[in-house]
This record gives sequence, structure tokens and C-alpha cells, in this order.
Amino acid sequence: MKHYNCPYCHAYLNAQGYIALAVKKPHGNSGVILLSEEIGDYATKLNPKLDIHEGDLTHFHCPSCTESLHLPSDERLVRILKTDSNGVEHTVIFSAINGERSTYLISDERQLTFGEHALKFMDPEWYLKL
Repeated sequence: MKHYNCPYCHAYLNAQGYIALAVKKPHGNSGVILLSEEIGDYATKLNPKLDIHEGDLTHFHCPSCTESLHLPSDERLVRILKTDSNGVEHTVIFSAINGERSTYLISDERQLTFGEHALKFMDPEWYLKL
């Protein structure tokens, strides 16, 4: 069974087929967002009062320890951990910009990209510079 964790406190983030994360809009309200746990599926569930629009930068936090999940080098990217059914740990990086479909699954052996905006980072080893 695969599971997702916070890179800081290692709290489990899975919730019935979704990844549960705390979100906050800059100068706005906050709540919980549910992201599909299938990488490349950009289905989300959130309270309509969060009022997140296409192109909005959303701030993601661990719902357990409240640590920011953004990369220190680029606030447009969010990082969580995934352990696959074989017990191999991967880093998952995805865009924090609503509507931007780019996800990166990174392990010691390789990097896989998902989403039509994934080529935004043209340097094939950009993640090594983070």
C-alpha cells in the first residue's frame, strides 16, 4: 500500500483516496484541500468558501505539524514524501499554483514528470539544485 507523509513530522497524509493538506490563500482564508493520491490526476476537493481561482498561488502546510511544505528555493513548488507499495520512498513535488498541472516523482534512480505544465523546468536535473 502506498502512503504519503509530511517531510518534517512524517505524519500520514492519506485520507480515503486523497492527500489531505492544509491550505491558506495569501491575504485570505484557510482550510483543508484534498488532492487525488494518484499522481497525474489533478482532481481536488475543497470548501467553496476557500475561493481559490485559476492562477492563484496557494500556501500548503502539513495539517499535523503546520510546517510549510513549500520548497525554500521556490515558493511555487510543494514537497511531500511518497512510499510506494514496494516500500521505496520518493519525493513528490507539485505546483502550488492553482490550475498549473506539473508534478514530479523523484527517487534515487529517476525522475518522472506528470501534467501538461511539467516541462516548465527544462533543465532535466533542476531538482538537484533545490
